[in-house]
Amino acid sequence: MRFMARACGLIGCYCLIFQSLHAQVSEITISLPDAETNYSGRLFVAFTQDSLAEPRLTISDDPAPRNASPFFAFDIEEWDGSVINFVPTSGFPMQSFSQLESGEWRAQALFDVNDVLSDLDSPGNLYSLPQMVQVESSPQALAFSLTEKVMEESLPTDTELLKFVRIRSELLSQFYEKEIYLRASVLLPPSYAEGSNNRFPVLYHVAGLNGRYTRSLNLIEDDEFMTYWMDSATPPAVIVFLDGESPFGDSYQMNSAVSGPYADANFTELFPHLAQRFPINDVPNNRFVTGCSTGGWVSMALQILYPDYFNGAYSLSPDSPSFRAYQLVNLYEDDNAYVSASGMMRPSARETNGDPRFSIADEVRMEAVMGRGGSYVTSGQQWGAWNAVYGQPDEQGNPIPIWDQETGAINPGVADSWRAWDLDYYVRENWSSIGTDLSGKLQFWMGDMDNYYLTNGLRFLEETLNVMEAPAANAQFNWIPYHGHCGFGTQVHYIDVLNDMATRAGR
Repeated sequence: MRFMARACGLIGCYCLIFQSLHAQVSEITISLPDAETNYSGRLFVAFTQDSLAEPRLTISDDPAPRNASPFFAFDIEEWDGSVINFVPTSGFPMQSFSQLESGEWRAQALFDVNDVLSDLDSPGNLYSLPQMVQVESSPQALAFSLTEKVMEESLPTDTELLKFVRIRSELLSQFYEKEIYLRASVLLPPSYAEGSNNRFPVLYHVAGLNGRYTRSLNLIEDDEFMTYWMDSATPPAVIVFLDGESPFGDSYQMNSAVSGPYADANFTELFPHLAQRFPINDVPNNRFVTGCSTGGWVSMALQILYPDYFNGAYSLSPDSPSFRAYQLVNLYEDDNAYVSASGMMRPSARETNGDPRFSIADEVRMEAVMGRGGSYVTSGQQWGAWNAVYGQPDEQGNPIPIWDQETGAINPGVADSWRAWDLDYYVRENWSSIGTDLSGKLQFWMGDMDNYYLTNGLRFLEETLNVMEAPAANAQFNWIPYHGHCGFGTQVHYIDVLNDMATRAGR
């Protein structure tokens, strides 16, 4: 691999950051009182200097080594709950809890046993109460007891306009050989009267990475949106908020060889169920899809891959549609994801003024600590979810990594297998068959200083769509100067989308 002197310099930087730390926490023991069964999963101990947050909820908060709350982990199989020594196989941003800085910390243990939801705060996961730890120069031992359990899932209470749905998916349950459920929330127009035969256009709203269906609860607290929604002049519609969670992180609502047939489950199970239960006009010219970030990619992909199913996609700050710009990596031409051809460490995020925040290597290293087996592809986080959606399964059913997590060396065979998910390539190769159904249906918003370097990939798609003929693509691209990732405001995210949707649906 090509880290050369610059990579060594970066590692040296880490050493400088931690060289003043002393071996202060010498041992950690963990027990599980009254264990009812033998448990398998990934065991974490997390530390934070945030006086309010539970340490377990700070895991993955920030991939920047200087800002991250330290956490450590290892896998355990068939644990009967007896006292064990916590000997982590990995940690972030440091490898050992003995390297913790002197001072006051809050610490907590977490045992992730839920294998159908990737969120570490998922039902059934076990954890200890937080405890204060005064780390000093003399060695000390810590002990945690996993006395607490995340409560079983319950749907929020329905209101007059907002309803919550959870159904078992036969397709996904067969795929995973365990019970898998689909969830959604449904916002009804205020003009709807129960028992009426009126039907309305539907907007499927897709969240950012790992966003939950309960995000609708935040929207109804938005005064600007609710003033618009309740106005009698507002064109009535139904908004369906899809759920992002799956065993491998965000499902991206796609049919994936690794994460399962989520698109088919939506089209044949969830959407028909919703259309039967709610006043949805379930015909192609009344179906629309939108979202930002992950949701931006999903809305774009659903419209491109299923061009006659939807009548419009409103895609905001989408993940890259081209693997020529997988953030800053060209998967087809680059040899290494972490280091550029000029020898520079590649950043994964930046401020809107261009100042880098953390590197791809940092982010993947953090994800690897979160993932079972110590692999970033099972972390349920961003790079892991992409590998699950785009990748092919290994013998254990986990995604084959696009690159080596230690070195960043790209596997060209895996990169070539991902080409089917390169939307820019797909459009160029299939325009003759999809163009008629796709023309005029794509609208995009992107900040020209996107915080995750997603601007370049969308530029590639814009170039492609601009030269398409017979028919012309008629796609709309809205480039926002000096703007970062998402955050376009209620007017763009919802009001402009709903008004345009009503026009396209002929309301």
